[in-house]
Amino acid sequence: MFDLKYQIPQGVKDELPDYYSTKENIINSVKEVFKSYGYRHISTPTIEYYDVFSSINSTLIKEDIFKFIDSSGKILALRPDVTIPIARIVANNYKEETDLKLFYISKVFRMNGDKDNLDKEFSQAGIEYFGDETRDADGEVIAVGIKALKKINSNFQVEIGNALFFKGLIDELNLDDKTIEKIRVLIENKNFVELKKFIKKLKIKSEVKKVLIELPKLYGNFIDVIKKAKTLCLNEKMKRALIDLEKVYKRLLDYGYKEYISADLGLINHLDYYTGIVFKGYINNHGRIILTGGRYDKLTKEYGKDLPATGFALNIDELIKSIGGKKDMFKSKYKIDFSILYKNKNRKNVFSIADKLRDQGFIVETKPFKKSLKEYINYADDKNVKKLLVYKDDILKLIDIKKNMSTNIKTKDLFNFIRNSKVVSVH
Repeated sequence: MFDLKYQIPQGVKDELPDYYSTKENIINSVKEVFKSYGYRHISTPTIEYYDVFSSINSTLIKEDIFKFIDSSGKILALRPDVTIPIARIVANNYKEETDLKLFYISKVFRMNGDKDNLDKEFSQAGIEYFGDETRDADGEVIAVGIKALKKINSNFQVEIGNALFFKGLIDELNLDDKTIEKIRVLIENKNFVELKKFIKKLKIKSEVKKVLIELPKLYGNFIDVIKKAKTLCLNEKMKRALIDLEKVYKRLLDYGYKEYISADLGLINHLDYYTGIVFKGYINNHGRIILTGGRYDKLTKEYGKDLPATGFALNIDELIKSIGGKKDMFKSKYKIDFSILYKNKNRKNVFSIADKLRDQGFIVETKPFKKSLKEYINYADDKNVKKLLVYKDDILKLIDIKKNMSTNIKTKDLFNFIRNSKVVSVH
């Protein structure tokens, strides 16, 4: 039997410095995109009351929530989703404001790691746009997601659909919820064969059967899909869904993002949650969804404030997996700007120099000089140290590891030398 003190649970991971360096740089890139569109950073508690998530219809599967009980007997939950707590915050703290653009970078925890081979703990970056019910807001949110993905990996597609198209089709069915859910799952999974068999058994109009059978095929080139879908509309709700979808598409064309957009009218999961435009983003040749989002106009109403809203979540850890061998592009080439070597008698002066360098934004380490200089040069090369400084009698020998050059500088002239040489920090 394995000694568990040496192990970590399935679905979680230790994030070592190289991985975290990649992750940190990706997060910073994404954050800059969010900020550039006027979104403001917000954070929610890691631990919430279970009722926050269990009492409303959402994208969550209740069995996926990590639950535990506090000392007073209340059921708590590790945060399985960020949008829901943000809706709670908006309803409770922004009574008068009706236009809010927020973003988050947060860890999320879900039990689904065991059954779907997904992470139990992962990082999400996302935006939430409250107060604007227009297609302009839908278009902006998708555009922000595309621009964020472009910063990391331009080889992706975003599929857009509209939950109202299928909801309009449901209006034509006189079927129980269990049967509708069976149809929905078959369509979403694009299980054409089983769907056709199942539909044939149902006592519904032939024209409705035709649309149900065609629906999972309505994906791919946006123009072609919409053209086909227009021939299948059975009511005004379905027509309206396509009109709205076209409006969003036109806005994405104006952003210059045509190459990244395709349509999928089979995006029909979480129908009780999404109220309009929905979308998913995939990295090509990577099997998992990177980006999910859509319009959820009913959510804040659960907390007493009726605001339209749209947003998305970007799975940062899945994004890192998708870039594979390109991870090095997001690592700092150097990890340390200066490594200063000193003898004990010079320690105080070296510590002072190091702090002044740090105050100017450089990453600096100090080391007692106890080995040969060659060993320290090899160490610096191995550890991605940019420059060595060897302190001796108010003279600093500056060794550029990459250029294999050295320069002797008086201590008092060091900062002028750095400024004139235009030395830039590694971060």
